[in-house]
Amino acid sequence: MSDATRALSEGVKDLGALAVYRPDFGKQGLRLSAFLPGEALSRAAQFLREKGFTLLDVSTAEFQEGFLVTYHFDSFAEPCRLALRVLLEDKAKPTVPSVYPIFQGAEWHERESYDFFGVIFEGNPNLVPLLLPHDLPGPPPLRKKPDALASFAALGLFGEAEWISPGWPYAPAAAAPDAGEGAPQ
Repeated sequence: MSDATRALSEGVKDLGALAVYRPDFGKQGLRLSAFLPGEALSRAAQFLREKGFTLLDVSTAEFQEGFLVTYHFDSFAEPCRLALRVLLEDKAKPTVPSVYPIFQGAEWHERESYDFFGVIFEGNPNLVPLLLPHDLPGPPPLRKKPDALASFAALGLFGEAEWISPGWPYAPAAAAPDAGEGAPQ
C-alpha cells in the first residue's frame, strides 16, 4: 500500500468508518473501500475533496440487510480509486445525507437512486424522479422481493482488512477484529 493510500485509510478511519478494506484491485479496480455510518458520509466526502478527489458516481444495490449506497472517487493527481459505502438498514425509509453540497455532480446520481430504489438523499435540492414519470404507481421499480435478495455479507466486497470497528456485524468471520487495533493477523 502506498503512503498516500495509507494516509487516506487512516483519515477515513478517523472520520468514523466502520471498516476499511483493501479490495482485490484486479477484480474491483479499487485501492481502498470504507464502510461508513450515514452520519459520517459528509465528513468523509469533504475530506476526500480536500485531498483532491472527485466523485465518479453514486450507485445503489438492494440486499437482504438493506440498501448499499456506494460512492466511487478518484484523484487525477495520484490515481487512487476508492469507494465509500453506506448500508441503509431501514428498508421502509432508506435515508442518507446528500453529498450534493460537496460534489454538485452527485445530484443526478442521487436522483437516479431515488428513482429506482426510493433512497432519500437528505439535502439534495432537486430530489425528484430523473428518468421515470413523476406519477409512476407502485414501489420503485428495482426493489426486489425478499426471497430474491442476496446477502451483502456473502458477496466478497471486502478484501484484506485494514481496520474493522469492534462489533461491526458484517465483518467477515475470518477477519475478526483484534480489539479494533488494525487489521487482523
